[in-house]
Amino acid sequence: MTPQAAFRFLRQATWGPTAADVAHVQQVGFKTYIEQQFAAPLSPIPDAPVDANNNLLIGPVQQQFFLNAVNGEDQLRQRMMFALNQIWVVSDVKIAQAQAMVVYLRTLQKDAFANYSDVMYDITLNPAMGHYLDMVNNDKANPATGRSANENYAREVMQLFTIGVSELNLDGTLRLDTSGQPIPAYTQDTIEGFASVFTGWTYAPLPGKTPASHNPANWASPMVAVQANHDTFGKGVLNGVTLPPGQTADLDLAQGLQNIFQHPNVGPFIGKQLIQHFVTSNPSPAYVQRVASVFADNGKGVRGDLKAVVEAILLDQEARSGDDGTLDPQEGHLTEPVLFFNGLLRELNAKVVLNNALPGQGSALSQNIYFPPTVFNYYAPSYAIGDTGVTAPEFQLLSSSTAMLRANFANALIFGAVGGITLDLTGYQTLAANPGQMVDAMNIALMGGTMSTAMRSAIMTAVNAATTPKAKAQAALYLIASSWQYQVQR
Repeated sequence: MTPQAAFRFLRQATWGPTAADVAHVQQVGFKTYIEQQFAAPLSPIPDAPVDANNNLLIGPVQQQFFLNAVNGEDQLRQRMMFALNQIWVVSDVKIAQAQAMVVYLRTLQKDAFANYSDVMYDITLNPAMGHYLDMVNNDKANPATGRSANENYAREVMQLFTIGVSELNLDGTLRLDTSGQPIPAYTQDTIEGFASVFTGWTYAPLPGKTPASHNPANWASPMVAVQANHDTFGKGVLNGVTLPPGQTADLDLAQGLQNIFQHPNVGPFIGKQLIQHFVTSNPSPAYVQRVASVFADNGKGVRGDLKAVVEAILLDQEARSGDDGTLDPQEGHLTEPVLFFNGLLRELNAKVVLNNALPGQGSALSQNIYFPPTVFNYYAPSYAIGDTGVTAPEFQLLSSSTAMLRANFANALIFGAVGGITLDLTGYQTLAANPGQMVDAMNIALMGGTMSTAMRSAIMTAVNAATTPKAKAQAALYLIASSWQYQVQR
């Protein structure tokens, strides 16, 4: 395996390649590296700290995200957590409870390589999600008062978290009716049926407190059922199924989620989004179908095995097709802000402390970590550039303003003005006496050897104009980090 192939694989599977990881992947191979990552020790997600007024602080939770991303051994798990975090969205914009976010993140961390049905069940009963999409204290309908079951979670669990709005073929393309129109995956009646499925749940009782019909907020434990608040009539769900009347809230929930999990859309709908997060914005239908097929059956008769799905995504022929240096301009994806930050920091072997300024940098680039503006995430997986039809989700965050801010971040980092981060450029400064050798070393460390001839020539012009070894190194690193060739992963 070439260093370039290992580098490219690590750009997909981690927050960013390091020289040590490149050498390790060359030694053990892709598949063994993935299996080692499945068993890697988990990075810590500490409780949210408190300030002098006993208020829980979200800032250190955000800072821990970047500390883990740069230093943690569980790189693939962290990438999977973040991908799931952007599918199963909760946001502190509404929750405003730092510890709620911590417990939610620990749930994603635990389930990142479990089964997708585990993710569905555990996040459904997570109190942060219950609060964010109004399932907590969603009581059964009361015709006398005109109250009906809340439809918010019922709608989003299908539309965004599992099957999407239209029926799909296994390759992710739309199924069409006889008039050539997309076939809806569900109806308003289905939403109402699931709204009733999700009735009767409240926060777990606080320690030492007597259970009540509506318990006060408890972010530490999964929600619990209050049977008296649950609709017990039969409920129409997906594919013509009706859940029997008289069932408990627990049984309706389990059967309702399994009804969604077994829908044929889940594999292509979720598989395509995971491909987009790890590998490419525009996976071919054949790529989606191969991954969706593994979701449907991991080869051992198990549906929803996320280890098998992640391995299928990273080892697929389409993911690995550029390892020989032949890069397809239609493949790859723009690095979203936090991936841009973390990759650059890891490739430069930066030292990052907990008290870092990276959350603010992300916020400036429209990716305030754990604060997506809506349940639709920071950007939509279906976002396309203009009328081209080319899907490019991360480009929804790119504007003339944020493009300049990306360059400003690179400038601030390399010239030493980002709090909590230390760079040691001594190695590159030593090479600056031979500018071509220095730029070539940067090409390998930051771009896996993919720098174009034109880009290298432009950088050499700037390097030769600089007067000191440090200035030469800084000029080259800044021009690399601020370039589109670096910020688009292919």
